[in-house]
Amino acid sequence: MRPAEAAADAPGVTALDALAEALLAGAGLDVRAAAGRLEREAVFRLRHQQVVEAGWVDASELPDGLERDAHDEGALHACAWNGETLVGTMRLVLPRPGRLLPVEEAFGLRVEPAGAVAEAGRLVIAPIERGDPGHRIWGALYALAWREMRPHGLTVLAGAVPPRLLEQMRTVGLPFETLGPAQTHWGQPRHPVRLDPARGMPGWFSPDQRRARSP
Repeated sequence: MRPAEAAADAPGVTALDALAEALLAGAGLDVRAAAGRLEREAVFRLRHQQVVEAGWVDASELPDGLERDAHDEGALHACAWNGETLVGTMRLVLPRPGRLLPVEEAFGLRVEPAGAVAEAGRLVIAPIERGDPGHRIWGALYALAWREMRPHGLTVLAGAVPPRLLEQMRTVGLPFETLGPAQTHWGQPRHPVRLDPARGMPGWFSPDQRRARSP
């Protein structure tokens, strides 16, 4: 059995498969990949709103009202829609030969196994939905990212997240490990992180266990 096949059958991976489906089913939203130019532009506009309102970038630096970079080309943009309103988005970058992931570029590291890791980033929740105590929107976005990377034979996910979000992700059953100290990245301090459910980690639990631990 090849390593990728062994990882796909690991208990932690199958548990995360189940958790992803539970998070998507419980979101109560239309959660799917952006389809076409108009939906991608809606993603970039929501990201623009985030970076300008948070003071990460001056609006004059993004005169077209869109926030994007070179990694957006070829990336999958997960979207959470409430009717016709985009209420959340996340970018999934798949590995490419000879090209670093955004987190690898930003933090000067390599996420193992090199060339077999996807990255989830550029997470944005619309202002009207922030503070959702159930974390349903970003949980569903991570779930979609996980489901979309699995057909590519990938079971390791990287990213860069603020310390508070890192703890929140662990509470819903996403046991990301920290790869280094927080550095300012995309406007605020973030840790480089890695999720490898095939290895198993303290705190990993199934959807039923996750519900039991919820307040």
